[in-house]
Amino acid sequence: MRAWLEHLIAASRWSASGVAILFRGEMAARMELAAAVAAFAWIVFLGRSLAEIGVYLMLAFATFSVEALNTAIEEIVDRVSPERSEFARRAKDLGSAAVMFMLLGTGIYVAILTIATLLGR
Repeated sequence: MRAWLEHLIAASRWSASGVAILFRGEMAARMELAAAVAAFAWIVFLGRSLAEIGVYLMLAFATFSVEALNTAIEEIVDRVSPERSEFARRAKDLGSAAVMFMLLGTGIYVAILTIATLLGR
């Protein structure tokens, strides 16, 4: 049990380090965080249900996860291929596309909640 607890504490430190690296080093992550907070406040202002707010929060955290993975891909690619290459461009573009899909999906969800509120649903 003690080994499990020690591992949990160590893993929490590693995760906190990753969060710090993401939000200190990536302007896009900070912009996404600001947008996420604004959208959260908007959904609460609209008076949406707790379940709808929960879905939004899951989408927002999934977006941060994809952004973190994209950042990790960029770090690896920069290490493996420091020169400009087609491999590096494609890998980075695919990571960026993944983030874009998450942002679009989350934005569409917020738009649907907004429209539903305006229609009285």
